Amino acid sequence: MDKKNIVCTSSILGEDMHVVAYGKKGLPVVVFPTQGQAPESLEEVGVIDELADYLDSGTIQLFCTETVDDETWGGTGDAAERAKRQETYYHYVVDELVPLVAKMSKLKARPLALGFDAGATQASVVALRRPDLFQGCVCLSGCYDARRYFGDWMDATLYDNTPVAFLSQMPVDHPYVAVYNQRQLLFCTGQEASEADALRSTREMGEQFARLGVDVWCDYWGADVTHTWFWWKKQLRYFLPIVLDDVEKTTAAEKPAPAKKRATTTRKKATTTAAKKPAAKKAATTKAAAEKTVASKPAVKPAAAKKTTAAAKPAAAKKPAATKAATPAKVEKAATPAKAVKAEVPAKAVKAAAPAKATKAATPAKATSAKKPAATKAAAAKKPAATKAKSTK
Repeated sequence: MDKKNIVCTSSILGEDMHVVAYGKKGLPVVVFPTQGQAPESLEEVGVIDELADYLDSGTIQLFCTETVDDETWGGTGDAAERAKRQETYYHYVVDELVPLVAKMSKLKARPLALGFDAGATQASVVALRRPDLFQGCVCLSGCYDARRYFGDWMDATLYDNTPVAFLSQMPVDHPYVAVYNQRQLLFCTGQEASEADALRSTREMGEQFARLGVDVWCDYWGADVTHTWFWWKKQLRYFLPIVLDDVEKTTAAEKPAPAKKRATTTRKKATTTAAKKPAAKKAATTKAAAEKTVASKPAVKPAAAKKTTAAAKPAAAKKPAATKAATPAKVEKAATPAKAVKAEVPAKAVKAAAPAKATKAATPAKATSAKKPAATKAAAAKKPAATKAKSTK
């Protein structure tokens, strides 16, 4: 397993912050340890071994960061100073740690925030205040109410770092509500006595998300589930595959652009191909010309034209037959099979083919008695056509 120790010099906090990265690639996960613990503590308690298959396969990449909990949630100094330090730590995460993760991660994606105990509190704060930067959060046994650490004292700065407080004042039409519904937000706690603060505040979180119409996952494990690593590792193992699958589906739905680009490329290729085939283009033009000629005769459809061509012959006897056959023969050759054209060579003078009169003129041969030679021609033309039709069958 790949492991890197990184020292991030934070200008915001005014001190060096220690970060340990596990894995070479995969979805980035920013991990916050339990209250006052070092980043390596996750390895010591077996969390890294528990996730070894995800890390070795390149599914996820963990970035375990140091905290300043002893100066904030676990501090005993002035409440306003502690709240201010917590706000500074929040800015370290979003303004310095997230860019560092983006730089080191080979998968350019929004990271998940993962935390346990007070680390879950930190994970919820950054994910809910900056859903544009985080894909969501997995919070195990966190307390999301600052009263656990500050009693009844509250100011504007602490309010911004207390999820149950700022969610309760969030209007249902706040722009973040829609964003939350595109994120993976998971809050889990046991129900044993040691989980009392986590259980109470998780229920409050669930109520506020329900009011806002946010699809969040608040999960409550049994009365025997304690505030310990034994259960957190089990919970992590249970939830992680589900969350990762949901992340994949959500982020895939956000990327329709590539498909559109591929479609455009296909159209361009098709156009280029067509341009390279002048012969096909010529044939299409000839066919279009032929269809235009037929279309100019309102009552005769292309199919009908074949049947009535022989009948329409008498009216076209004014021009020499040789000239007439030579000109349209090429047009019909492109539109009809070669055999059909040969059978109807003399009948190319579709010009005279009026709607129904063409058929009428064909029936009474007497109507053209004045031009007996032409009628004889028509009869002669009919006979081979009929013979040809039989041989075709």
